[in-house]
Amino acid sequence: MSKVYTTEFPFDEMRKHTGDYYDSQTEMARAGFKVSQMWSIVEAEDDDGAMYYYYGPVHHYVNLIGYVATNEHHDGETVYECCIRTAEEVAEAYEDEEA
Repeated sequence: MSKVYTTEFPFDEMRKHTGDYYDSQTEMARAGFKVSQMWSIVEAEDDDGAMYYYYGPVHHYVNLIGYVATNEHHDGETVYECCIRTAEEVAEAYEDEEA
């Protein structure tokens, strides 16, 4: 069973030297990371329009944004839910577009 934390991702993200997300688990392994250091980042939208990024085990791939690594190792069951845009912010942006 996954443990979901609704907070900012607490670790420093390690990305490619260009600053981009890693494209695959294989690419991260070639960079020297262990699977327990790899995180997938997926995006999701709530029914009210709020938008989230989920940092979780590397095997997640639906709505995948990319992959990052961390110095810290995870247990393969922990997920961090990070709100990137609240429903109110989405509504305000929509109103601004309509104006």
